[in-house]
Amino acid sequence: MQCLNCGHHNDGGKFCVKCGKKLEAVAAQQAAAGVEAVPTQQPAQQQPIPNYSQQQVPQQPNQHVENAKKISKLYIGYFMQGLKNPTATAQGVRGEQFINGLITMILFAISIPLTVFFGWNAIIEKTALIANEKFSGGFESHVIKLKVNDVIRPEFVDLFFTNALFCILWVGIIGGAVFVAIKLGKVNVTFQDVFARFGTFLIIPASLLIISVVLAILKIDLFLYVFALGVLGIFFAISLAIASFTKGQTSGMDGIYGTVIAFVVTLVLFILLSQSISDIIMPEVTDVLNRSFW
Repeated sequence: MQCLNCGHHNDGGKFCVKCGKKLEAVAAQQAAAGVEAVPTQQPAQQQPIPNYSQQQVPQQPNQHVENAKKISKLYIGYFMQGLKNPTATAQGVRGEQFINGLITMILFAISIPLTVFFGWNAIIEKTALIANEKFSGGFESHVIKLKVNDVIRPEFVDLFFTNALFCILWVGIIGGAVFVAIKLGKVNVTFQDVFARFGTFLIIPASLLIISVVLAILKIDLFLYVFALGVLGIFFAISLAIASFTKGQTSGMDGIYGTVIAFVVTLVLFILLSQSISDIIMPEVTDVLNRSFW
């Protein structure tokens, strides 16, 4: 046992043989120091086992849906700007707005057969009611009697889808005619530039046609006038698009002649479109008249 007082090692006994210090107190101090030196071991805490069955794996957003949301958001801003400042917006448009211009052209095209479909139903119902009211109670009531429920209405698929494709093609060809007219004026533009600006000038006519669709669904007679203004608006879009590119050009074909060429193409295609719609509707009108006389 080592004496804490002088450091002498003693083999035993109660007192240090060198300094006489009592060794029992030294032993007690060494024992106490030994207890403090030994660290207390804490029981290890058991880690909870993760329950993977309750964890939900985050779903990745559909990239196509996200892209569609982004495009629609950008298009709405572009569309509203075109309504507020149509001329300034269109003149500042180039190929970077090609997709937005194309969307506007498609909206313009599909609104035509939609208005015709819902407008036909509204017109035939009103015509039947007016005819029955006019001839009721008189001799003519034995001659003509229109029954709304007996009217065979054209199928949505027949009237809309076929003519929607025709209308989209019609507007696309008109856009191509505008591009040719501008190129004949020797203007250095791309196909995307022309379609973007032409589509921007179509924002107001397309808005009128969308309104006419809503009015036709609600069976409000005003839809015919709004529809006519919307369709005629394409001629203004043609003129403005060609003029905006050919203004100040001294070489090449004059913009007026290019506009006339585009007008002729538009009229020819419009006649073909009207004939296509008439081929579907007129048999229904004939059938109504044949079944009304008895």
